[in-house]
Amino acid sequence: IVEVADRTLKYDCETKDKLYALAGILDYWVLDVKNRQLHIFRDPTPTGYTSHLILAEPNQAAPLVFPDCEIILTSILPPMS
Repeated sequence: IVEVADRTLKYDCETKDKLYALAGILDYWVLDVKNRQLHIFRDPTPTGYTSHLILAEPNQAAPLVFPDCEIILTSILPPMS
């Protein structure tokens, strides 16, 4: 699951993450448009995720289900103004 957070970052990272972990979602990403970062939540438990990685440009990441599909953070963010 990928969320794009412009104004909902706190809710996406502090509330939705627990709901998705409880539901057993293995890989939850939140794209923080304002700070140009990608939050990756993995390893769900009934109380939340045990892994929370924050990537900044120009890093890249791959979804667990498509490990060979590297996504460059810069390519999914809007151009800098």
